[in-house]
Amino acid sequence: MISRRRFVQSSMTAALIPLLPKTAFTATIDSGDTPAIRQSWAEFAQGPYLQTFIDTIGKMRDNKDQTDPGSWYYWIKVHEDFCPHHSPYFLAWHRGLLKRFEGQLRAVSGVSDLRLPYWNYYADPYLPAEFQVQYSPLWRGDRVSNDVSGALSLAAFADDVVNFQRGSGHAFEAKLETAPHNPVHDLIGGAMSNITFSPADPIFYVHHANIDRLWAAWVAAGSGRAMPPEDDPYWQGDDLQYGAAIRPVPKVWTYSTTSTYLGYQYDDLTMPTTPSGSTSVARPASQPVQLLAPAQMGATTRQLGGTGQFALDERSVTFDIPMPARDASHIRSVMIGPATTRQTGDSIELVLENVRLTGLGEQGGFFYKVFLNLPEAGSSARQERDYLLGTIGPFGLSVAAMNARMAAGKPMHGAKGDHAKGPTQATLRFPVTEALRRIWPASLDKLSVSLVRVGRQGPAGRVVVVDRMRLETNGR
Repeated sequence: MISRRRFVQSSMTAALIPLLPKTAFTATIDSGDTPAIRQSWAEFAQGPYLQTFIDTIGKMRDNKDQTDPGSWYYWIKVHEDFCPHHSPYFLAWHRGLLKRFEGQLRAVSGVSDLRLPYWNYYADPYLPAEFQVQYSPLWRGDRVSNDVSGALSLAAFADDVVNFQRGSGHAFEAKLETAPHNPVHDLIGGAMSNITFSPADPIFYVHHANIDRLWAAWVAAGSGRAMPPEDDPYWQGDDLQYGAAIRPVPKVWTYSTTSTYLGYQYDDLTMPTTPSGSTSVARPASQPVQLLAPAQMGATTRQLGGTGQFALDERSVTFDIPMPARDASHIRSVMIGPATTRQTGDSIELVLENVRLTGLGEQGGFFYKVFLNLPEAGSSARQERDYLLGTIGPFGLSVAAMNARMAAGKPMHGAKGDHAKGPTQATLRFPVTEALRRIWPASLDKLSVSLVRVGRQGPAGRVVVVDRMRLETNGR
């Protein structure tokens, strides 16, 4: 049952969010005036609709017709064909997906009050017990881990994350996708660790319902956090698509609150505040590797040094990249550059070329945090997010490979069976400049890159191979 405190809190919060003006879209709204309440899985599982939900998932999985929206496989195909990851409308598109999928839950079950619950892993990071009952419709045998505590970053909820869309700086959408979204996929593993197959796992939907809830909570928190205005061009253009058998969703419907056009509300609109594990992480031991020398790569692009091929396994590792005096001087000039230069001038990136999963790595159950100049244990009062550049994991690699295919004019996910022909491979880029400004190294005679493994239940052995890693600048 929803607590009175949570219901009053969410109702008051919703009242504080500006309602959108009435538009032509209002005529196609498919909900009543009072928004329905989506509950946490912990509360939903104690209510009257748990078995209905399980049985409905079973019926949808038994329906093999992927042209029928009442089939599980229709939604797997929709996600494969239309989902935007690591790009604008990641959150908006998935909000529409959940709304349309929830409608099919009600249609297949015949229960008009059935709502999609969310898994609040910030409150309980262990996979709900109902998803671990063998051969239940909620079960999958390819999962690697039932613990996602290592994914629970608070970076997206920091006070300085006040913009929404990616590319705007301190952007919530990009940070939320980086963590917890991607690492939750990575740690569960199996189908969840690959963008093409992830909706095959029923946990996908309650995971994404929580991502959607965290977006609503970020908006409700205020304190300078801002969405683009409803008349901003960001919300214009083509509707969000969900296949031929399902009505599209206008982007503006997803603007700022789940209750305005889509007719539902969450029972808890508070952002997470409890840190996941330690706020600091120890620097792993340095590993010797073939070093790449500085080199001019193009008219304006320079390699500041790097490493040759290496593999990642269950251990964490640090690579030290020496910086000649010329390059150290250039890095310092980028760090102290004026504001205009910071936006449009020289920048520094960490580039990992031809990153690929081994067969073992494709199982998932792990990811790596990528840090710059991580200090020795106990030698700094800074939090780990000050040094964090991003993450490397199976799900993110499958997204990067998908985006590379699209950039080359190829289908989003390749031809049928392509996944079996070879490992997922991509080139990854991590911005370094802002991290340098945060930590302001006293010495630039070397820069250190640490790859810290997360995922105790993940496989042991070589899981990722990297052909080359380099620090790159667009200045001479």
